[in-house]
Amino acid sequence: MAPRKSAHSRKKTWIMVVVVALITAATAIGIALNIPISPQSVSPSPEKPVPKKTIVPSLMKKTLDLGSFGVMVRSADGSEKALTIHPVAILYGHGPWQPLHDSQNHFESLIVNPFMAFPDLNQVSHSLIVQKDLSRQIMDNIAPTLARLEPGWTIERIELHPALQEPPP
Repeated sequence: MAPRKSAHSRKKTWIMVVVVALITAATAIGIALNIPISPQSVSPSPEKPVPKKTIVPSLMKKTLDLGSFGVMVRSADGSEKALTIHPVAILYGHGPWQPLHDSQNHFESLIVNPFMAFPDLNQVSHSLIVQKDLSRQIMDNIAPTLARLEPGWTIERIELHPALQEPPP
């Protein structure tokens, strides 16, 4: 069995710990007070470098009138109506643009085929879904020819502009 320390011995140990702590604190304060302080200007934090902009040729938009196409359709009430569609291609790209006057007949034949074969022509004037489908077919037909004739230009979309009217007398 270990002999027990007396209360006087434990008190003496605590006094020694406090004295050592006081001496350490006094030394640290003394050193801190005697360090020479020289005023320095605080420099602002370095700014983040601004990335250099790479020059990309800006894309331009063009519209290409694709003509006007008409057909007789049956309306919802069963009467015959004249459906006229005036497609316009919205293009984006860059580079020289050549007038496509010589190719107009070729584009017309590329548009007439999907237009005449489209199963839901009677719904084109009032259904956005049907318009989107016909637009997609026309775009798929003319895109390869346009890419060959006008490199650097791409079809963004085709706007149809349908009109349903009474047939001419």
